[in-house]
Amino acid sequence: MQDMQEAKVVPSNFTLSVVVKLANRSSRPDKAFELCSDLSSKYNIRLNMHVYNNLVHACTAHGKFPRALEVFEQMLSERVRPDVRTYTLLLRGCIGACEPSEAAGLLRAAAGLSGTPSRYLCHGRAAAQPRAGVTAELVTEALEGIAGPCGEERLAMELLQDLRRVRGLKLDCRLPMRLAARAARVPDGGL
Repeated sequence: MQDMQEAKVVPSNFTLSVVVKLANRSSRPDKAFELCSDLSSKYNIRLNMHVYNNLVHACTAHGKFPRALEVFEQMLSERVRPDVRTYTLLLRGCIGACEPSEAAGLLRAAAGLSGTPSRYLCHGRAAAQPRAGVTAELVTEALEGIAGPCGEERLAMELLQDLRRVRGLKLDCRLPMRLAARAARVPDGGL
């Protein structure tokens, strides 16, 4: 970065995206935020979806899940629309942090369902949805994570019922049976 500045090469979102990836790979997520803040202020750069996604990834990769959610909320407040990768990173972070309710809220936001947490709807329901919509693969992975590692089979089943109504979303026909089987095996409050 110093060499670029000395050569009067102006950084861009591409530069920031690479810098964030390098900081993440160097286990220095805080440095990624510092550099983004400094460079975006100095060069009047408005962070794009790719930079935000890399910041989310830096957070989730280093066990800073609450900060990943803050980045997501900032992304929405800056009117930067998330994509499927944004939600993939966040939902995997939720499952890894065993936050099934948060995962459910994010999945609702991505699919445009009712019950989306209000903090994701500040700029309208569509602003939180990926342009291409959610994918069946993303939904399947999230529901199986909520039902499996997080142990919230009923929450996964409720979400599945709502997600079945999403236009254009073609879910694996075996998914309801897999989730129902998980729910039937685990009695209320029991192991």
